Order: sequence, then structure tokens, then C-alpha cells
Amino acid sequence: MTTSTWAFGKASASGALKLLTTDSRRHASNVSTPRYASNATSAAPLPEGHGRAPRVQEDHATQRELFMDVLSANATRRDAKQYLARFKKPKSATTEKPKVPDVQAERNARHRKDQDRLERIGVNLGGLYVPSRAIADSPQFLRQDVQEKTNATQQQTLHVALVCLRAPESLDETILEGLATTLTQLVKLDTRIVLVLDLGPEGSSTDVITRRSAYAEQAERLVEAISRHSVEAARFVAGALETAQPEADDQPGGVVLAVPSLVMEPLKRGMIPIMPSLAHTPTGQLMLVEAEDVMAALTEDFSGLHACDKASSHGTHDTALDRIIVLDQAGGIPSKDRGDNAHVFINLEQEFDEIERELSEYSTACQKSDEARLYAQHQNNLRMLNRCLAMLPSASSALIISPQEVASSSQASNAHEPSTGTGTRRQKNTLIHNLLTNKPMVSSSLPTARLSGAITESGEEAPVAAATATLVKRGMPLTIIPAADRILGWQAPPSGRTSLTLEDDPRVDFARLVHLIEDSFRRKLDVQHYLTRIRGRIAGIIVAGSYEGAAILTWEQPPGTSDPHRLVPYLDKFAVLQSSQGSSGVADILFQAMVRTAFPLGVCWRSRQDNPVNKWYFERAAGTYQIPGTQWTMFWTGEGVVEERQRWEDYIGVCTEVVPSWADGRRPD
Repeated sequence: MTTSTWAFGKASASGALKLLTTDSRRHASNVSTPRYASNATSAAPLPEGHGRAPRVQEDHATQRELFMDVLSANATRRDAKQYLARFKKPKSATTEKPKVPDVQAERNARHRKDQDRLERIGVNLGGLYVPSRAIADSPQFLRQDVQEKTNATQQQTLHVALVCLRAPESLDETILEGLATTLTQLVKLDTRIVLVLDLGPEGSSTDVITRRSAYAEQAERLVEAISRHSVEAARFVAGALETAQPEADDQPGGVVLAVPSLVMEPLKRGMIPIMPSLAHTPTGQLMLVEAEDVMAALTEDFSGLHACDKASSHGTHDTALDRIIVLDQAGGIPSKDRGDNAHVFINLEQEFDEIERELSEYSTACQKSDEARLYAQHQNNLRMLNRCLAMLPSASSALIISPQEVASSSQASNAHEPSTGTGTRRQKNTLIHNLLTNKPMVSSSLPTARLSGAITESGEEAPVAAATATLVKRGMPLTIIPAADRILGWQAPPSGRTSLTLEDDPRVDFARLVHLIEDSFRRKLDVQHYLTRIRGRIAGIIVAGSYEGAAILTWEQPPGTSDPHRLVPYLDKFAVLQSSQGSSGVADILFQAMVRTAFPLGVCWRSRQDNPVNKWYFERAAGTYQIPGTQWTMFWTGEGVVEERQRWEDYIGVCTEVVPSWADGRRPD
């Protein structure tokens, strides 16, 4: 058994340099504009005594750091291709220019036809009636309407990342500086930033005027920090939001982006609009609003749900909201299943209800109010992202990360590496890695024990703290047939035979399943042979989304025995559509469900020794073994496989004797 073979190549340095060179030219053409609006509605007055930092031109060191952050992201070829696709110019609608008849050519053709006719009847006129060269080469003045080629207005797509910064008043200048460095790097990588501020609860007043002054003060700190790293800098926008009337009396009111131009104009120039969690009522009264409502209002606007208003408010620019980033000192969503206590990836369609229930239980069980407040904050972040991502395409993602972690990666990139002595390899910038790959820093299906530390100059591995960022996607539903026990998973049938069938079960779309297997493996399946082989052995099937991926698992009888107590849990097929391979996370979702839900006590499978996907298997399996005299490598999860001799021999026997079911006659895999 093997899985589909997708490439694990790395993006080339030349591709990254080409990308950044193109982006640098684009930004060089932008016209600098003031960081502050000229009227009270677009920019709130800043406190007196705060100087405005002078703008600085980019130096070679800053460009070098950006190159290094991009190259250290380890993007695959597929990641680079998907990212570069953003820079393709839209095709303009044109009207073809009608063909203008060549009068002189038609005249010459008629003359040649007449001359040939005369020669056929014996008349030779010589060159008497040959058209004069001067006449042939003279310009022709024609009386006709020639329609000019017209170019339709090209819409430039602005790729937007919506960032929510919680409790900015608690960040010191060092963290703020590192945060500003990374945000400006994202802008240079063609991502426009909209920054929403949310003041923390400690020491904050409920008075609107006091709160507005506090927002302006924190915005000034950010503007000054960003202006030291970007020519375009940032702008404080305080008058773009308005409260919306509820549709019903029993429903709460919301927030809408009432003046989109105040946000779009800075975005077009590469500036970062900084928006407070404040909004005006329809009568002009300023009031406090929740940051979650502000994020939802901006998501709704940038997602195109108000398409009829978009043309007038956004001008000739179209917007694509690709990322939502939550910068919260609470960090990623905690997880009880990982040693680092943080979810690496959350598939909302599958996990939202369960994770929210866990956070609620943690909050209730906490004895200290600070801990309870922390879990409540995690719940707010999760609910906000669930609300926002529901408005966006499935390819959009969100990242929850602490400002300290963002600043730490930025500071590590700016630090001078020692020329001698023990050093560590460069720390990846989480936000840049997520932008280029749309994937978490580490795979969610990778065991915590396999997370590698930094490599010292002596070649030894040094332990490092694991990143606590959480990548969140709307994702896809996960169907597990039959339902598995939450602790023990699927149980072996006492009789040694199962009743589940793929072709007759109404819960399984068998035609789509066959298409999925053949598309993933790029081979034709011998359907009848396969159904005969697995009949009475099917433990279950796991389906991701609308058959974007699937895993078929069986109970295999070791050769030479019919003892039902020795059935071996076996991964028979692991397939992912070619169009879903890569950043969609289908493979990780399937693998996690297999090892945590279906077979938590362990499962085995096999793969050809030269299969390129074996690297992915090696990183996730508890152990591997090359079966002597065969082309197979055996993989397994769970503990005690090697120590239990009978179990070890049964695993080897099954992985050796399974008969493949392909119809093309090629080498089995």
C-alpha cells in the first residue's frame, strides 16, 4: 500500500529573489503620502508632545533581512507557484480592430488576373499596364470608419491581511519595534495590512473620550515604529465605522464600514490603516464597540458580500482578504493532546464545537480568575475567527500568535550572528512562513516528539521552545464510518469478519471514492479485484470534505492463522486529490483522525522503498522497517510493536502478503 506521490521540493532562491525584485519595483512606483489625514473624520488628533518619526529610506541591510526571511520559510514548489499566481495581471476585455482592406493589393490581384487572361488568348501588352511602383508605394487615403482598440479598465487586486492587535498598551518598545518590522515585511510581499486595535481590560476606562485618547496614543506608537521601517508608514483612521441598527428588537446591533474610502485610500498607497474599536452612531455619537464586531464588519466588506457597493467604494481596485491575524499575548489555542499545549492547526468544520467545549470546561475548572479570563480570551478568539472565516473562501486562513513570538523572530533575524563559537540556525518568521505557504510552522499530524530543535555549529541538536501559534481554517467536514469510540477507536470484530461494504453502503459515494483513488495514485483501479480482496475486512473509512481525501482501513488476517484475536489494523488506501494536495491540509486531517480517533493504539501500512512520499511517512510513524527480499518499507504507529514478537511478525506478514489491485499491470504499489 502506498499513497499518492506529491513532490516535496523546495522553492529556489532565484524564484524568491525574482519575486522580491518585482515587488520592490512596484513599491518604488508608489507615491508617498502623508501619514495623517487632513480632516477630523479620517484621522483622530494625536496627543500633544508626541513627535512624528522621520521617514527613512530602505537600506541594503533591511532588504537582506527580508530576503533571508523569505528563503528560510522553506516553501515547496507548489507553495511558491500558488503564491506567485497572485501577481498575474487580469486579462483586459478588448474589442478587436476590424480588418482594413488593402486596396492596392486587390488592384494588383485584378491586374494579374486580367494579364493572365490576355496571355492565354495570345495578347502580350508588355509592361504597359503594370502598376507604377510610386503609385503602389504611395499612401492610401481611405474614407471609412476604423474602430480603435479599446482597453477595459483593469482592476488591480489588493491582497489584504486583517490584523487584530489586542492590548497594545502592554507591549514595550522592543516588542513593538519587532512587530513593526514584520508587518512592513508583509507589505513588501504584496500584502496590504489593516490593523485593528483592541485595548486590554486592565487599567482602561469605559469613558468614550478617555478611551479614544488611549487609542490615539497607542496608534501614535505604532505609526512611529512602522515609519522607521517603511516609506509608506501608517495612518490612524478613526471615523470609518458606524453602528448598524439590528434587524429585530431581540438581536444586537452590529458595525459596518460606513466610509470605505478612508481605509481604501491608504491601502492603495501601501500604507497601514490603524483602526480603533470605536464607531459612530447614525446620529454622530461616538461609542465603544467590540473588536470582534469591527473584524466582522471589515471581513464582510473585503470579502465582497456587498458587491453592489464595492465598485463605488473601492474604485478600480478589487480586494481579496487572504489572511486574518490575531496578535494576542494569550498565544495559540491550548490543546490537551500536545505536549506544547497549543493547537497547531484547527479545522473549524470538524473541531470547533469540541474545542469550544474544552475551553469552557478549562475556564470553569480554573481556581484563579486570571486563568479563567485567559481561557475566556481563547474562546473569544476562536468564536471571532469562526465568524469571520465563515464569510471567506475555504482557501483563506487565520493565525493566532503572540506579539512576543512575532517580535522574537524579527529580532532573531536582525541579530548579528557570531563568527565563531556555537550558533544556531536562523529562526523562521512565523507570519512570513504562513504568508508564503498558508501552512503552520510544523505539520499538525507531526508527533510532538519529532519536533526538531535548532542545530548548533557542532552538528548537535539543541532543544528549543516550540512555536505556540495556531493556524485556523474553515476547513472541511470529516466523516468517519462507522463512528469510533473516543478512547479505544474501532474495535476488532469478535468473529474476525466485518459487515461494512463500500459499494452498497448508502453513507459511501462509491463512484467518487474510486475517482479519488485513481486521481491520487494516477492509476486505474481493478475495482472488482479490490472489492473481493477487502470484503469482510473493512474496519472503516475516513472521508475529508467532498471526497477531497479518504483513508480506507482494514482488519487483516496474518498469513497462516485464522485467530480473530490476531487481526492487524492496516491502512489499505490513503488518497488525496491532486488538486487538494499541498496547503489545504487534507493529508494532515486524515492522518490525525486515523491515529487519534480510528486506531489510537496503533496501525501499520506499507510503501515502496523508492516512494517519494516516504519522507512524510518517516516523520509521522513510530517506526519503520525494510522488509528483506521485498520492495516494501513497513511503517507503524503505537507503542510496543517491536517488543511484542508475535505482533511484530504479524505486522511483517500482513505487509508482505497483501495483494495489490491495479488494472494497469505496472509494478505494484
